[in-house]
Amino acid sequence: MGRNHHEALEPAPDAAATAETDELFAVLSNANRRFVLSHLAQRETPPPLDHVAGALAEWSDDLSREDARIALHHVHLPKLEEAGLVTYDDTVELSDDADGSLDLIDDV
Repeated sequence: MGRNHHEALEPAPDAAATAETDELFAVLSNANRRFVLSHLAQRETPPPLDHVAGALAEWSDDLSREDARIALHHVHLPKLEEAGLVTYDDTVELSDDADGSLDLIDDV
């Protein structure tokens, strides 16, 4: 089978870089996680987890504040942290590695 004209212009993808890119897109595929990143990018100081939960609940039609806090704590923030995009404990903060990822999402 022949190569198309796009393949001839692009270098062969590195397997590790491809896996990393796939992971990043999987993390960013969720609208709640994109909202969290966008919200954090607009803040000058890292907000407390409860503030982020309130903002997510206000933005989402499907989540109460408590449901948003639970989802953030048990699902969304661990996935964002594993991808190297945030750190969190009492506050939630964008990591230095998040800058490039913010270019991939539109303001939600």
